[in-house]
Amino acid sequence: MKTALQNSGLKELDYSLNPYLGCMHRCLYCYAMDMTKDARATQDWGSTVMVKKNIIEVLKREIPHRRRGIVGISTITDPYQPVEFRYRITRRSIEILLREGFRVSIQTKSPLVARDLDLISKYRPMVDVGMTITTASPDKARAIETQSPSPEARHRALSALSAAGIRTWIFFGPIIKGFNDSDADIEGVVRIASDTGSRVIFDAYSFYPKSASLMIEGGIRPAAPDMDAIGPRIRRICEEYGVECNSEDEDYVKENARINRTLF
Repeated sequence: MKTALQNSGLKELDYSLNPYLGCMHRCLYCYAMDMTKDARATQDWGSTVMVKKNIIEVLKREIPHRRRGIVGISTITDPYQPVEFRYRITRRSIEILLREGFRVSIQTKSPLVARDLDLISKYRPMVDVGMTITTASPDKARAIETQSPSPEARHRALSALSAAGIRTWIFFGPIIKGFNDSDADIEGVVRIASDTGSRVIFDAYSFYPKSASLMIEGGIRPAAPDMDAIGPRIRRICEEYGVECNSEDEDYVKENARINRTLF
C-alpha cells in the first residue's frame, strides 16, 4: 500500500484510515462490500479480512507531509473487529496520529475499543468515540449484524468511555423501513444514549447492490423509510430523554461548531 491516510468523502472528516479490508462482523447492510476494491475481502463477506501489516511504516513516512486534521477510524471496516485483538494496528495508528497532532474520530461496533482507554484518555480533547447501534434488540441485531458484539456489550463499552470523560456518540443507522423504524426501536437506542451521555447521529438506509443481495438472502427487505416522517419522531424521543441528536447530513455543521469552540 502506498498511503495510510485517504482523503475522506465525508464532510466532517479530513482523512480516513482503514487498517483492515473486510470485516468479521458481517453486517448484512454494510456498504463496505461495495466500496472495498480487493475482491478477496468481499467474496465471502465476514470470513476474510486483509490485514495492512505495513500501514504503520507508511503512516510514519506520510505524516510529515500531511496537513493536520480529523482522521476517521474507520470508514470501510471496523477498526476494532476481532483481528485487532491480535494485530493492534488500530491502537498503534491512533497513538501515532494523536502524538503528531491529528484529531481522531473512532467509529466501531466493538467493546474492544475500551481496551485503549489508557491511550484515548491521555489525549481526551482530541478524540471522540462513536458506537454504531442499529437496534437495542439482541434478536434483531443478530439477524442483521450476524457476527457483531451484542447491543448490551456496546452499551457497556460506551458507559466505560463516557465515565472516563471521553466524548461519545451513537450512530443510529442505517434505519431500515419496517425493521428498526418504530417508536419502540428508536426509544431503545435513545435510552442507551441517555444512559451513557452520548449524542445520537441518525441516518437512513442507502441502497448498494451487494449488501442489498445479502439482506434479501437474510430475509430483510432493503428499503429506506420516509425520513421526513421519522426524523421528527427521533427528535421528539431524544428531547423527551434529554439527548442531543442530529441527522448525518447535519453532523458536519455540528462538528464544525464544536471544533471551533474548542480551538478558538
